[in-house]
Amino acid sequence: MRVPFDGGEHGRLVRAHELMHARVSPLGAGAFEHWPLPARSVECAEEFRVNHVLGRVGFDLAELRDGSERLTGTRLAEAGEWDETIWFAAAVSGTRALRDVVAGVRRVRPAWADACRGLERALLAAARLASTASLASTRPGEHELPLGYAEYTRAFAELITTHVDRGPGGSGRGRAARRGQRPAATGAFAPLVLDRSVALDRRVTGAVAPRRAPSAIGRRVVRPDRLVTDPARRLFDRASKASGGVVVVDQSGSMALSSDDLERLLAAAPGAFVLGYSHAPGSAGVPNGWVLAQRGRAASTVRAGNVGNGVDGPALRFALSRRRGGEGVVWICDGQVTDSGDHADTGLAEECARLVVRHGIRMASSVDEALGLLSSRRAPVGGTGALGRVGACVAPSS
Repeated sequence: MRVPFDGGEHGRLVRAHELMHARVSPLGAGAFEHWPLPARSVECAEEFRVNHVLGRVGFDLAELRDGSERLTGTRLAEAGEWDETIWFAAAVSGTRALRDVVAGVRRVRPAWADACRGLERALLAAARLASTASLASTRPGEHELPLGYAEYTRAFAELITTHVDRGPGGSGRGRAARRGQRPAATGAFAPLVLDRSVALDRRVTGAVAPRRAPSAIGRRVVRPDRLVTDPARRLFDRASKASGGVVVVDQSGSMALSSDDLERLLAAAPGAFVLGYSHAPGSAGVPNGWVLAQRGRAASTVRAGNVGNGVDGPALRFALSRRRGGEGVVWICDGQVTDSGDHADTGLAEECARLVVRHGIRMASSVDEALGLLSSRRAPVGGTGALGRVGACVAPSS
């Protein structure tokens, strides 16, 4: 660790930044190898996460700069280095240093400066959804990586890579890094492979199983003997309302589910069956689906996705096989289904749309929207055209 020894505020912040790395960041560059993302995106995402946690615990990030940021921004813009401009802006987002970077970039390319600010807003919005404990968590997660890194640094890196890919003059290194991991289109879903290592190791408070109770009114006589034995003549029965439901969660690169999100879902439906899924493009035998909660028991940690979709249809069918009676089914997704190579496919989107209509599945684009659907029986089946290809297929027929 190389840090300044001076007693000023800048030196103190640099020391705190490096100590936070030592506390929450994985050791070595091998951590980058697990995800098909540019290593530079992951590196800058981790810088953002560490700085954001520093700010959360009380450090003033105003002095976390060395005075070279404005000149660096100008030189990157003059050289046409779109990718590096976005990466550098991501690393200092949420600090006063970004203001200097943006000022330097704006002198040469004003549109790039606006893009840097837009990226900062997107990163801060994503970070606000997580608690400080979740962001800084060092509990082992996927590939034995610290959980805060595995969940949030990956999500931030995907967001950064998206901005790199969409920008003007970009070299496309982010796209190339992911294309190198994605095979040709197959036109078919991958088979669902459940990850049996995900342990449902805790109880969910408030989970209640449905029960049947005697009733004086109903449609079907189940106990005619109560005409004699029961003064109230309760010949029928009724089912008490369960605290469950079925929730299917797309955890591909465009979507994410944190531990906090799972807690919110289970607070609304403690007895729910929750299935997450995401397929590694072109893989075979790699787990691509995992049960996160099942009728009163839940996983302590949320397994991260495998970048692609690839298994949307089989995941929906498996979740439907765990449905009880007429309980609601909510699918949290963006409506963009893909084949086993992670290529969009209209036929597969129509297949999922038929499942949505036939089984009354309600689609949600976020956890917040899903919470409303879980508490309402009047929500419409399917989604809108805004929910990708599946929503567009469902809307005309629902």
